[in-house]
Amino acid sequence: MSTKVFISYAHKDEGYKESLVEHMSGLIRAGLINEWNDRKIIPGQDWGTSISEHLESSELIVFLISSAFMNSDYCMGVEVNKALSMHKEKKAQLIPIIIRPVDWTDSELSKLQGLPKDALAISSWSNADEAWVNVISGLKKHIQLFQPKKTTMSEVKTSEIKHSEYIFNWLADTEIVLTHRKVNQVSLDDIYVIPDIELEGKDNLVDIKSSSYLHKELGHFIISGEEQQGKTSLLKYLYKTLLKKGYLPIYIDAFSVKKSSIEQVISKDLKVQYENMDYITYSRSDKSVILIDNIDNIGLNLKFKNKFLNDINNLTPNTFITCHSSYNYIYGDIPALDEHQRIEILSLGNKKREELVKKWISLGIEENIEDYELYSKCDDLKSRLNIVIKKNIVPPKPIYVLMLLQMFEANAQLNLDLTSYGHCYQQLIYQSFDKAKIGKHDFDKYLNVLTELSWEIFKAKGELKSNALDLFFEDYNRRFLPVDNIEVLDKLIGHSILCNNGVNVGFKYPYIYYFFVGKKIAESYRDSEETKEKVEYLLAKLHREDFANILIFITHHTKDSWVLNEIKMVLSKLFNIQVEATLDNNQLSFMTDFMKAIPELILEQREIQSERDQHNDRLDTLERNTDDNDESEPLDILANINQTFKGMEIAGQIIRNRHATLTRDAMEDLARAGANAGLRFLEYFIKMSDMAQKEIIKLISNHLSEHPNLTNREIEKQAETAYLHLTYGVTRKIASSIGSKEALEVYRDMEKKIGTPAFLLIRQAIELQFNKSVSIEHISTCVKELKDNQVCLRILKEIVIQHIYMFPVEYKEKQQLSQLLGLSVQGQRLMDMKKIGKG
Repeated sequence: MSTKVFISYAHKDEGYKESLVEHMSGLIRAGLINEWNDRKIIPGQDWGTSISEHLESSELIVFLISSAFMNSDYCMGVEVNKALSMHKEKKAQLIPIIIRPVDWTDSELSKLQGLPKDALAISSWSNADEAWVNVISGLKKHIQLFQPKKTTMSEVKTSEIKHSEYIFNWLADTEIVLTHRKVNQVSLDDIYVIPDIELEGKDNLVDIKSSSYLHKELGHFIISGEEQQGKTSLLKYLYKTLLKKGYLPIYIDAFSVKKSSIEQVISKDLKVQYENMDYITYSRSDKSVILIDNIDNIGLNLKFKNKFLNDINNLTPNTFITCHSSYNYIYGDIPALDEHQRIEILSLGNKKREELVKKWISLGIEENIEDYELYSKCDDLKSRLNIVIKKNIVPPKPIYVLMLLQMFEANAQLNLDLTSYGHCYQQLIYQSFDKAKIGKHDFDKYLNVLTELSWEIFKAKGELKSNALDLFFEDYNRRFLPVDNIEVLDKLIGHSILCNNGVNVGFKYPYIYYFFVGKKIAESYRDSEETKEKVEYLLAKLHREDFANILIFITHHTKDSWVLNEIKMVLSKLFNIQVEATLDNNQLSFMTDFMKAIPELILEQREIQSERDQHNDRLDTLERNTDDNDESEPLDILANINQTFKGMEIAGQIIRNRHATLTRDAMEDLARAGANAGLRFLEYFIKMSDMAQKEIIKLISNHLSEHPNLTNREIEKQAETAYLHLTYGVTRKIASSIGSKEALEVYRDMEKKIGTPAFLLIRQAIELQFNKSVSIEHISTCVKELKDNQVCLRILKEIVIQHIYMFPVEYKEKQQLSQLLGLSVQGQRLMDMKKIGKG
């Protein structure tokens, strides 16, 4: 760390002071020292106070001894007395440098070892440079050997340290307006979820931890994240947590830093954040922690930026610095950041979103809400959120999750001209317009520009280059009323609607792009052959995530039946040489051979929240490892499978989005088309499995054999279980894809009409997943109808058990389910009794 050097001299000897500073330049550049003298006092400052503060905060005090110095009442009175006191307390090292011959034997200073060698005055040396080199050599030895005594927190008198009311208000501020029907004012503590972070690991290994790691480890960290990712909120969390641990955190907004003097910057923020803390006390404390927000906005050039950060590092070993993700490209230009551990804030995954949703639901009623109500409302809001928010549509940032939660709560007050979810996307876009200070009277103009621009980008299969963008605006101004393209682009790029990487221009977030491409197709499909050709292309590539999303957004913009007909047509062609799987005994006869070898299911002792956390962790891992916009062409069979699953999801999305405006017949047609496509794939899978049963089990066994502790029979049993779960998994996938809480009546009617074991299971899975209720009567009916079908009974048990693990079910109902399905419930009862005891 850099040593602060205080130089005291008589102004008559200023030339000697300048020579000393000149010879110190090597130590200064190396970051070994940071010198101060009274010529650095800023005009208007109280010089006495400034000198006193710098003297007290120094670790090496140098007195330039001469007759003029000995004759100065201030030097020999105030400064010498204070310096000798600090020297005796080992808070600083005092070194006299004799610059001109003088009798100083009667002074207290004469008891100290002086410089240069033999205390021969600088002016007495035949070569002054040699004298100063000798002085610098002596200073370096003192710096290396002397360890100043750090001021401890007890010496600072922590009981007397008080924070300002401003800082507590700042810590509670959410920085966006949040309203909730149960509380008057939402504070950050009410809704803050500690985000996960990704550490820069070795050998390209991903190391993901909770942000709580930061205040437990401490050190130098630079934390990057996208805009509105929660960087400032993370610093507030760290600030508050460190306060509770007895540290002295201080928050610095880098945007306000215009000078490289850390004393000026810190002193200003100390006055705002503490009632009785000065820079000297702070700088000498061993509990100081500095948090710098948005370092990419600091108002210093590269040289002084590095100096500022280097001085911060020397002041404290604990710093937390935030920056935009793109800022990591210039780390190498700032040596002061070399020792900082690099951290990336992650968006809110499934687990963190659930945590935030539960906090939102519990606001004002945390002590009264029952688990059933909490999880029921949580799953309902999560399912709605997950339709709108995905990392490849609306980024799962805290601000978007909170904005959408408010929209859902204020649903009745919003414009629902589009669809039940179309308004969410439009509201987010309108809020972006407001942020960009686009007047309401100009909304239509900007909407039209973005619609036409999205279409050009879609046709170009990517972003537009600068020259193509110029041509776009030339053509746009010919076809529509002209716009000022420079002004339009400045507002759209400057407020994160569009993005410009210097070469290409595109949309900042996928949801804005999908929204406007969908809008263009919906508006021009009937009148444009080009649009119809592009829709055929979208449908042919339905397995692609981006194309599937565009199709969903089309349904937000039009109620015209053509889009539903086109999607049903695609679904009808998938695996069309197969009939729909029924899962009756004849179809599943080949599986009965190994059903007896699979152990019977039991209800294990599991805690609901733990199960939900594990489930969300698996989803988060899957999402992190999935390339959502993979444009590579899979094998035909894989493309068909992907299209089937995507087609089912689109059908379900449309049902959930437009349940209020679709007729019952249209809804049933769409649900049946989605379910039938999935069941035809299941029929294909079963037929292939029947023909190659041994080969498939062998394939699965080979994967399981990587576990050396399993016996051959254990491997075979697990393979058989996995084989059954593939059938179970497809059934659950169909249910989760096409299901909707609002359309339960439609699925019940479909079950009566279709009447197969397969749809019996699909309807039951939809009921449990979307209605969150266990109907003993219906499950009893299912058991009776499936009593001779061991495979389907097993799938039914899996469906019910997974529901119980993930959702509160009364003990009485568990007993009834145990009797109906032949399941042991003893372990779960013990779990419930423990939970009651905790309450």
